[in-house]
Amino acid sequence: MPIMETTRRRKLMDIVDLSRDMLNTARDSEWAKVAELEARRKQFVMEYFSRPVGAREAPEVAAAIKEILKLNQEVTELGKRSSEALQEQIQVHNRGRAATSAYRSHAR
Repeated sequence: MPIMETTRRRKLMDIVDLSRDMLNTARDSEWAKVAELEARRKQFVMEYFSRPVGAREAPEVAAAIKEILKLNQEVTELGKRSSEALQEQIQVHNRGRAATSAYRSHAR
């Protein structure tokens, strides 16, 4: 296998690895870091696809894209659940503040 193909394969695997890192980071609810990883991955993707994919590479690239999409879906689901949990916490907090305010206004 020529060195360029090996380098190109490594770049593709770097994109997959960053996607896995994004998922693991999302599991830890480190959303700012997820965004940083996504920006870095986007740069890698732009670099990788700046050159057309050859017919010999296509099956491997397709498999990698399929895995990346699966990982992205998991990150999205985690993000959605995290957002819903945060919204619920905010609502509970707001109800508590409203109750406190009502108590104070009637306690005078």
